[in-house]
Amino acid sequence: MTDIKRRAFMRSTAAGLTAGTLACQGLPSAASETEGSTESREETKHAMSDVRLKAMTMERIDTHSHWHSKPAALKNMALGLGDFTQSPGMSFSRQLALGSRKLYGIDAGLFLRPDSSEELFEKAASLRAKGPAAALEAALDAGDISIQFCFSGFRPEHASHAKLSPRLRLLAYIDQAIAGQDRAFCPDGRDMEFNYYDSISGHFAGPKTLTDYLDALDATIDSWRSHGVVGMKTAFAYTIGLKFSDPSLEEAQAAFAKKQDMSREEIAKVQHYAFRHALLACQRNELPVVVHTGFQIWGHSDLRQSNPMHLHNLLVDKRYKDITWVLLHGGNPYVGETTYLARMFPNVNIDFTWISWMTRARFRMALAEWIEIVPHGKFCFGSDSSCPESIVGTGEITREVIANVLEDQIARRIIDERIALDFIEHTYVKTPTRLFQL
Repeated sequence: MTDIKRRAFMRSTAAGLTAGTLACQGLPSAASETEGSTESREETKHAMSDVRLKAMTMERIDTHSHWHSKPAALKNMALGLGDFTQSPGMSFSRQLALGSRKLYGIDAGLFLRPDSSEELFEKAASLRAKGPAAALEAALDAGDISIQFCFSGFRPEHASHAKLSPRLRLLAYIDQAIAGQDRAFCPDGRDMEFNYYDSISGHFAGPKTLTDYLDALDATIDSWRSHGVVGMKTAFAYTIGLKFSDPSLEEAQAAFAKKQDMSREEIAKVQHYAFRHALLACQRNELPVVVHTGFQIWGHSDLRQSNPMHLHNLLVDKRYKDITWVLLHGGNPYVGETTYLARMFPNVNIDFTWISWMTRARFRMALAEWIEIVPHGKFCFGSDSSCPESIVGTGEITREVIANVLEDQIARRIIDERIALDFIEHTYVKTPTRLFQL
């Protein structure tokens, strides 16, 4: 590259960085001072580098969301977002403001608050009044999302939201089928009235033996693909933790035979054996295993039990060598451990959902590290969103950070533009398409 071309590229990079950063903060950039003018939008686009333009506008696959068939009213969500000295919802407030601006054309400023524009809340209510399918489609269009993953229980045929859009794919949540009632296994649920065998019996019509239970588990997982399921999700990090022992079949059978009289230790043997059995079912059905790692927002469990390194004994076990693993949230705060696992194990991948907007400072650091160490075909871009505004807003925030990190690494001559563009293409579309057989 000649010096003239390099200087021109750096000028366009700086212009795009400034415009994008200001936009993310809810402030007008020089190129956007004339609101709504085609000329100003074209000037902004021209000022962007090719990398930033692709990062901000390329259609993507969203691999993680908590979409509900009846999303909460935006005004009700805003009620808890007024005082950030008491509420931890500042990042959520920012994403709602960004999503609202793109969906409704109304700028709430840097944050959505209880005293934000009534017109904004009315437009959000009007969108919801059109029904969950219309609200979802509007969000996917505004967020440039071609396919949206969301959760179902382990019985996806009962998921009311599963048919809302042809763009939806499901991740089946396995925890209740193995824990019985997962919240009984975190500190907040220790005092709840609960019997493990009775809970499992409620899910699987009273299995008399461990074999009955495992057969029912197999039949359930084997049916998932026919209901639009593309992977298995677990959040055991919140409850029983990610450290799984390896009980023998005989030990698990003996424990299960005690039914209502199983001790805590015997329950753990059954759960760990059943989870390993579910892994084999996923491997047989070529379903990726999507694992919550790191930070938690309910239950008050010891965060250390969510460290992805606890999965190491499963990753080195040849019985599971053909399973595709996706580690959610980048392991935050265990980012270095996630880096190691994704670098060392060909079947371990990273989804940077949540970390990308909850703690952007750590995400910038983590993404820069991952780009240097981890193969670039091992990333997915989920949102962890739950309503139209958060689907769009999390996408805007994450796209901005990706663009910033890639442009910074180009400027530092760590990567070149070709690598950056390739990273975006794989992360946004090619990698999730391959991992989840879309």
